[in-house]
Amino acid sequence: MKNLELKELGVQEMNTTEMTKVEGGGILNDLLFNTVSTVGATVNILATNTVNFLGYTLNKLVGVILS
Repeated sequence: MKNLELKELGVQEMNTTEMTKVEGGGILNDLLFNTVSTVGATVNILATNTVNFLGYTLNKLVGVILS
């Protein structure tokens, strides 16, 4: 079985320190980031709408009680 010399193909070797500094990416990373971003935005919208609804409801109730 022949050994494949990657250096002849222009591939650069990396040591452990260099490998930890490389920022990865790819399909799974993008999918995870987009999913977390979408879920976070959805939760933010739901929380904002809930707080607004509760504030409106409490204002109406207090208005009715005080009238």
